[in-house]
Amino acid sequence: MPKPLDPKCQLCSKLPTTQAKLLHGPQGDGCWNPKVCHNRRSFYRHRSQKNSAEIDSVTVEPPATYFAVLYLYKEPGDKPLHAMSAELWLGQKPVCRLEPIHCFGLTAGKIRAYTDQVLQAFAKQYGVSLYQYKDMFEITSSYCPVRPCPLNPEL
Repeated sequence: MPKPLDPKCQLCSKLPTTQAKLLHGPQGDGCWNPKVCHNRRSFYRHRSQKNSAEIDSVTVEPPATYFAVLYLYKEPGDKPLHAMSAELWLGQKPVCRLEPIHCFGLTAGKIRAYTDQVLQAFAKQYGVSLYQYKDMFEITSSYCPVRPCPLNPEL
């Protein structure tokens, strides 16, 4: 009967060698053995690849439904909205994108009206019913894709 897998070695195999030596070497718990650990780490790292080749897999097409996603470029907390964009997805693929815009000078009411107009435009273009965004992602404003941008004057 084969020896059972060691959970400690499985976790160790995912670490870089230098970090594993520090954690399990003389300064750590002392279990590092250079004669066996390199081979054992390789075995554990490649074990899942070997096992996945032996297992059958099945592909099931995910449901193709439309949904909209809103991207808000702002700093964390109660900070003003810097920029925004949106995407319409069908299943696992984006099908339409609203180019990002800066939100300077827009009130909360104007931003809300604009996001509603975006949903209506997506719905009209693709003949679907969209009542709200499936998800909203807040992205730090330093990643603002709009050019020119006051946050990235050199670009």
